Amino acid sequence: MVLSKTLFLFTVLFLAGYYTPLQCCTQIWIAAVPAAAVLIAAGSRKAGIIVLCSVSFLAGAYLDRSEITPDMAYAGGVWRCRVETTTTAGAILATASGNNVWVSDRQLAQSVSRGDSVIIIGSVNEGFMESFAFRTIRSSLLQNRLRKAVSVTLSRRIASRETCSLVSALLVGERGQMPRSVRRVFRDTGTSHLLALSGLHVGILSGVMLIIFRKLFGKGWLSILAVILTTFIYVFVSGARASTVRAGLMLLLVLAVWHSSGRRPEFLFVWSVAVMILTAASKGDVLNDTGAQMSFGAVLSLIIFGREFRCRARWIISIAYAGLVVSTALAPLVSFRYGGLSPVAPLATVISIPFMLATMTTGFLTLLWPFASAASVLSEWVVFIWLAVLEILESDRIIFQYWMFWLWPLCLLALWLFSGRRGFLRRFR
Repeated sequence: MVLSKTLFLFTVLFLAGYYTPLQCCTQIWIAAVPAAAVLIAAGSRKAGIIVLCSVSFLAGAYLDRSEITPDMAYAGGVWRCRVETTTTAGAILATASGNNVWVSDRQLAQSVSRGDSVIIIGSVNEGFMESFAFRTIRSSLLQNRLRKAVSVTLSRRIASRETCSLVSALLVGERGQMPRSVRRVFRDTGTSHLLALSGLHVGILSGVMLIIFRKLFGKGWLSILAVILTTFIYVFVSGARASTVRAGLMLLLVLAVWHSSGRRPEFLFVWSVAVMILTAASKGDVLNDTGAQMSFGAVLSLIIFGREFRCRARWIISIAYAGLVVSTALAPLVSFRYGGLSPVAPLATVISIPFMLATMTTGFLTLLWPFASAASVLSEWVVFIWLAVLEILESDRIIFQYWMFWLWPLCLLALWLFSGRRGFLRRFR
């Protein structure tokens, strides 16, 4: 328990230092580490902890977070890039120097997939690329080939473009062929997060697999290892995004501690370990990724403000409350990154979860030849009803204004009191 609280405190201070514009004298943390060790060894544990807290903050501030300088303000020529994301309007490409550029080219977007490489004759101007000609180089990586194979199979077996694009997005994270009208519906109802593979999808998969493997192999380590293996195969094939890797790491830690000790692990400890592992593995790049920021922020908000409901409708109430917590906690970030908030997001999320589960299930069955025909028809009906319901809920977005920054902490305080976690601070005494 002491280790859990201490690690969480160090992690929070590290992140605070990283996102604080402090640059002066941050190198002191390197010399402060042995000083803290000496204090703890000499019996001054509290003094050593205080020094380590300062070390965590300064180490975060010291971490190189400078953005990669542009290749040139304006440059023309031949570019070799890697495809990061595709949409119906274009693609985000990573250049050889590590910069991301946006190219608005429908033909290119329809010709490539995430993970492919492309050679382009064009010009770049402040992060935007104009393409004159291109040649696609298919990725030879196993996960990219598997993801592409799944998308191609779905496109052959599902006639509806809307359904095929949604199933591809939910199963393997391919959103490039999604029509603009579908994107608009999910954006205006605040449910776009359901289309991006995240901890929710990993949690659904692992929960279903745990039930299946326990029926097959019992409640021993074999079932746990099978769930972990299946989950990481899914994370691997879906592109190993920061949000899914985070979920996979947390699942691994939770299952290992839970099965070995028989007690529920401290989720703050699990969250802290996942943050540190991903930060170290990516050399700090994950801290600048919007998807990772939202993923870690959403999980932390649910840990701190979450609440258990004990009633017949507890599942519906829990999902609605979780949507309210995440929407409130991440309101400034979502508004800044995506241009506004949807007031119907919690309700739309509750309604969408069953449709999402049905779409993922029927989409998976479509990949299995004996069930393909019937499952594809069911998928189209599920998606048709889902989109019709979301269109009814569409609403204008709310822009996070300056005065809301004063209201936001009060909303968080209200969630804190409602969650019944008023004794939370005592855990740090």
